[in-house]
Amino acid sequence: MYLAPYLFYMNNLYKFLLLFLSIIVLFNSCSDSDSDDDISNVPLEPLKDQYVIENDSIIEFMKTHFYNYEDFDNLSLNSSVELIIDTIAGDNLDKTPIFDQVKTFTIDLIDENDEVIPHNMYYVINREGNGSNPTVADSVFVSYKGMTLDKTSFDTRKNPIWLDNTSTVRGFGEFSTLLKRGEISSNLNGTYEFNNFGIGFVIMPSALGYYESSTLSISSYSPLIFQINLYTLNSTDHDADGILTIEEDLNGDNIFSNDDTDEDGIPNYRDMDDDGDGILTKDEYDADGDGLVDDSDGDGVPDYLDNDN
Repeated sequence: MYLAPYLFYMNNLYKFLLLFLSIIVLFNSCSDSDSDDDISNVPLEPLKDQYVIENDSIIEFMKTHFYNYEDFDNLSLNSSVELIIDTIAGDNLDKTPIFDQVKTFTIDLIDENDEVIPHNMYYVINREGNGSNPTVADSVFVSYKGMTLDKTSFDTRKNPIWLDNTSTVRGFGEFSTLLKRGEISSNLNGTYEFNNFGIGFVIMPSALGYYESSTLSISSYSPLIFQINLYTLNSTDHDADGILTIEEDLNGDNIFSNDDTDEDGIPNYRDMDDDGDGILTKDEYDADGDGLVDDSDGDGVPDYLDNDN
């Protein structure tokens, strides 16, 4: 009987924190700073037109450049090699262009006219890995290198760190799902190592990166290159409601902020009470413990998403 006031308090607390953080971000974005983390924006270009321009430049880049693929041929199980890209010229005229080695992965984006604009990412898997694949909702333990098409490195993490795929740029999270986690082994001295982890790189248009935003290292409308080493992962349940975050993407678009059943401003994957009926989602999902999602009134809408069940 005290649950509804508790949820009201928690949800309003969450909204207050979001507002507070938004004010901080707004303040920081308006301050004068020379940090690479400062983001500036330019006028928005039409998504479709911009994609055509960038895709052409990416293809031209891949046809005239190669990467150090020979260094990846004889990797040991617990090692990786840093991605290096160079121009096919001079002593490198016999190198195989990236264009001849990539596969294509397409993501549909919606433009300002509600038109679907397919965006191609081009990728190479150097080592697939030997475990499970993450989802776009999971946390991933990775090392990585980020570059622009002029081969400038804007971010490098040689030591693995945890990243939340829901908070990375779209293309990074999407590409990570094509890699598999590695195997973890313990050493006699108490340390551990990762073996046979996934390695690959992706080239993506700016709409899957920062688009019109820019930093000191990344210009507006810059296609990006990311090399990722995927060591391991954690399946996420951001709001601890018993439902994995990936399952709270109700419309299946791999975007989690636009699924908000009770329209309270808190997306389902961050909302402990998805339908706003005063009963925790975890207490409605499978109340009888039979392993099936409950639908008490048989209307096809699960109880945890139905505020009139």
